[in-house]
Amino acid sequence: MKPTETFNREPVVSSEPITIEGRWAVEAALESPFFCVHKVILERGRHAGLRDAAISADVPFEEVSREVMAEEAGFDFHRGVLAYAARPESPRFDTGERGPKRLLVAASLADAGNLGTVIRTAVAFGVDGVLLEVGKGADVYCRKAIRASATAVFRLPVYQVDDLAIALERFREAGGFVVGTSLNERAAALSSVRAGERTAVLLGAEKDGLGAELESACDELVYLPMAGGMDSLNVAATASIVLYELFGRGD
Repeated sequence: MKPTETFNREPVVSSEPITIEGRWAVEAALESPFFCVHKVILERGRHAGLRDAAISADVPFEEVSREVMAEEAGFDFHRGVLAYAARPESPRFDTGERGPKRLLVAASLADAGNLGTVIRTAVAFGVDGVLLEVGKGADVYCRKAIRASATAVFRLPVYQVDDLAIALERFREAGGFVVGTSLNERAAALSSVRAGERTAVLLGAEKDGLGAELESACDELVYLPMAGGMDSLNVAATASIVLYELFGRGD
């Protein structure tokens, strides 16, 4: 396979719809090039602007009572709007010049809240793609992950591949630089590493980290120096620091 080719044997397809909650998330989904919203449900008398947005996007909508809205949501729901969307197909992971220049790679993050928060941080610091492994970790399109992303999941492509290690090797072959967080003894302090023109940041699972195979797929392993006898942070906190240092400082 040439380095400029895309990598993913087949797009990931699911017929299961996703649920989107709240004004800002529904608005972002309606505007997103990555999502197809099927229906918007509004609590009667609220969010008239979203009704107009649905009409403009040619998306069916329904206005219901608060009681019916709660039944639809499955709990006592106060946000006043829900939407249902098709689960996006995974775009092919392009390792050529058309592909992402700043890539977040989340390896088997089990907590959907952490996954959504990491994606939110990634968008804030200019990441233009997220890479996940099919069937590993939390569902990026579950309700908790979408809520925690604070609309970020609607703003960038999410690539899902069969094997992260192989995808990262293709990224490196195409000139990309892969940085992974690790407590490995060969890891360097984060402050000593600088991002390249095309850089992937690899974050490991909350409990087990990256593992030997994914660490070997990295050009550089980094750690965060800590005091007080602590050796690690929550993965979402780690992502904030690492992404700011590599992409947000502007130096």
